[in-house]
Amino acid sequence: MNDKFPRSPDVIERETLEGGFAKGWSPHAKPTPEYYFDCHIHYKGTSDGSVSEKIRGDIKTADALGVKKAILMLQLYGKKWNPGMKTQTVMDAFEYFSVAELEKQMPGLLETGVCVPSVYINYFSPEPELVEAAADFGVKMIKLHNAPVIEDNAPHDLWLEKEWDAFFCAIEKRGLAVLFHVTQRLAAAAYTGGGRNTYWKKGWENGVTYTNEDLLQAFLELCRRYPGIDFVGAHQLHVGWERLENLFSEFKNLYVDTSVGCQLVEDDDFYPNDKDFLRNIFIKNSSRILFGTDVFWGSDGSHGFDNETVVRNHKRFIRKLDLPQETLDEVCFKNSERVFKA
Repeated sequence: MNDKFPRSPDVIERETLEGGFAKGWSPHAKPTPEYYFDCHIHYKGTSDGSVSEKIRGDIKTADALGVKKAILMLQLYGKKWNPGMKTQTVMDAFEYFSVAELEKQMPGLLETGVCVPSVYINYFSPEPELVEAAADFGVKMIKLHNAPVIEDNAPHDLWLEKEWDAFFCAIEKRGLAVLFHVTQRLAAAAYTGGGRNTYWKKGWENGVTYTNEDLLQAFLELCRRYPGIDFVGAHQLHVGWERLENLFSEFKNLYVDTSVGCQLVEDDDFYPNDKDFLRNIFIKNSSRILFGTDVFWGSDGSHGFDNETVVRNHKRFIRKLDLPQETLDEVCFKNSERVFKA
């Protein structure tokens, strides 16, 4: 019965401890992760003051929700691109920092062990020295994003060009992971709050003719070329779980996060068939799935959704699958600690 209806390990312990004195007490208790490690959080505050101060309230809220560790992504610039070159692409809505500015912006924050620093780097910046400087600062992960590529009608496979090789080799050498927003679904996603043709509409206006499949294949080529890099596909790469299973088998350095696509809203439950299917997927691929939410810290709430609700929706999805304790722990925090060495 415990395979299909897992209980918290302490329920089983009570069967025998003290000769079974407390056997049968709280028999309904389900597996509970010790904590959550959110691998996908953006900083969306301003540069005045300090990041440390601006996210204080977010850390407190996250802690109350059981999120004890978090990848915090800030936007980094070097020499080939600077904030004066901002356009109207989606990622340019976030504040950019130099490495020197990061050091001033985060006093005492890294020492807490809560925030694991990460940086987003613009597609104009194939700079290995930027990777080296970020790694020296303590960054554990580099975020890359194809939304600006789509919006600007940049080549879908620009990451495979020669100038990027030194960049990825630097990531590989320093043992950093890569969180990559590779594709973008076309259909709306009313359940998770996504619009129709997001990013693509602007890209088509600018002449884009390539497809999600083209973007995905370029990304998979990166996985082949740099086997020493752990690549985490944001939002499950916007492909179905059956295809993901096949990709997991082919690429041992490929992971996905649970952000956006793995939500169950309040008062909802899974249809039985969906639960059985997803539960089996998560158990079988438990070492390749990382808990993440894609929320924003440090902002004034102008992004249009409530962080606490989004985190609860992602937690509800995971908890309602009734996963065994070992699987639950892997997905909720152990995989991120291993991949990000944090």
